[in-house]
Amino acid sequence: MAKRRMPEEQLMVLWPGGWAALSRLVLRLPLSSRFRAAMVRRNALTGWGAWVRGDLDVVVVRFAPDYRYDPPSEWLLPGMPTVYHGHAGLRQWAADLHEAWEFVEHMPLEIVDTGPMLAFHCQIRLRARASGIELDTQLGQVFWIERGVIVRESDFGDWGRALQVAGVPR
Repeated sequence: MAKRRMPEEQLMVLWPGGWAALSRLVLRLPLSSRFRAAMVRRNALTGWGAWVRGDLDVVVVRFAPDYRYDPPSEWLLPGMPTVYHGHAGLRQWAADLHEAWEFVEHMPLEIVDTGPMLAFHCQIRLRARASGIELDTQLGQVFWIERGVIVRESDFGDWGRALQVAGVPR
């Protein structure tokens, strides 16, 4: 995995506390800051890239140890938990998801920064490993940020619902 990491990702893994401190500084900037928007966008893109390539050491740096994840119900197969907790839960979700689905495409469409929350709109194409059936859908993700790291995530099959949860008027 390290060969595919960008230099800043290597530093994140080696010094997660430094990354969280930098994240806190960036997130203190006003919502209107172009630098803040650029950093949020870059962090989102590198995070998605690490997730898709399975580099969970880079991914978990962005998440609090007490993180909570509520996956979209339509992605759950029988026997999968409806809530995942902490770094171990994030790793378990990744294992469960990758056991059931192969990522074909993951394209971010929009990022909305509300301050304490970030909402992401993505186009996702997945292929079921067992049947080969493809799921081509849009995904809304809401991330709650505290102390420079993600403390909670909820994903939705409906972008409008994600915006509503993030408190963004439509």
